[in-house]
Amino acid sequence: MSMWEVLVKRDDPATAEVRPVEPAPLGPGEVRVALEKVAMTTNNATYARFGDDAVIAFWNAFPGPDGLGRVPVWAFVRVTESAHPDVAVGTRYYGYMPMASHHVVAAQPVPGGFMDSAPERSFLHPWYLTFERAGEPDELDDRRAAVHCVYPASFNLADLVTRKAAEGARTAVVTSASSKVSTGLAAELAARAPGLATVGITSARNVAFVTGLGLYDQVVSYEELETVPVTGPSVLVDVTGDPGIRTRAAAHLADGLVHTALVGFTHPAASVLPPSGMAGPEPEVFFTPAIEMAAAEAEGPEAYRARYAAAERRFLEQAGQWLSVTHRRGPDAIVASFRDLLTGEQRPDEIVVLAP
Repeated sequence: MSMWEVLVKRDDPATAEVRPVEPAPLGPGEVRVALEKVAMTTNNATYARFGDDAVIAFWNAFPGPDGLGRVPVWAFVRVTESAHPDVAVGTRYYGYMPMASHHVVAAQPVPGGFMDSAPERSFLHPWYLTFERAGEPDELDDRRAAVHCVYPASFNLADLVTRKAAEGARTAVVTSASSKVSTGLAAELAARAPGLATVGITSARNVAFVTGLGLYDQVVSYEELETVPVTGPSVLVDVTGDPGIRTRAAAHLADGLVHTALVGFTHPAASVLPPSGMAGPEPEVFFTPAIEMAAAEAEGPEAYRARYAAAERRFLEQAGQWLSVTHRRGPDAIVASFRDLLTGEQRPDEIVVLAP
């Protein structure tokens, strides 16, 4: 198949099939991009698990046939055809597209790239609609394929926690400590707030790995959550989305808890709705696209992008010490990698970089 797409059952995303696609001619202003490189992240599982239930109806981004859905991915792509005078064939971008070999975008040029202006995706935050101009592959490219879509959460969470540290917080407790969001946050805090103690909470099977990263001052399993020492005011960053874990962590930290940020959905028992009655202050749902946009507007887009790019590069370089890369090709490999993600079989110290 020269062109194909992956369709999954919306009520059972692990059931997937690859179908051939017949290319349609481009309309005025449209461009066709070809998948070049993708790495599955927890985001992809979130899009599938909460496609109907989330505040953002992810299944509506790329609607599928009855009962089936097209799972969004963040990927490096190349323009193979262009009916837009300002978007050149051969140009490389990073953007949000369905799990497929190709995707057609109604391009609207913006500084640094173009936006998808298709009316059916207008409900999405501009963060999801922007195809960012990307450089040619370098030694960090494979790691960037997995990290670039999640590091904005790490970076902006670090801004938040650093502000709380300046206000008196002394400990940051981070769940799903092996995830890319959490390791990125821990790396940022180590660089920015060396006086802040960081505690990572993870599954028992990942304790040794997370400890070996050297990013956290202490690492405990979820079963040992109540043993975390509470020293001074604390900030809780929950990346699991698991109501039980969130509630237990907040209850344990309650006396000194000054802020709770609800970020991700890495755990199979995750719920899109925050649990009610959590101890401590009212939790904040941390929606990275809106928070990043506000930060860029307040700081100035160029200054923000420069600060972000330097931090991301630092993390990608450091991650080379513990993050291995496996390459696979073809739609069947993409489906298998997605299933591994859904079942929790993807190792935290490995990224699988997939090409069509």
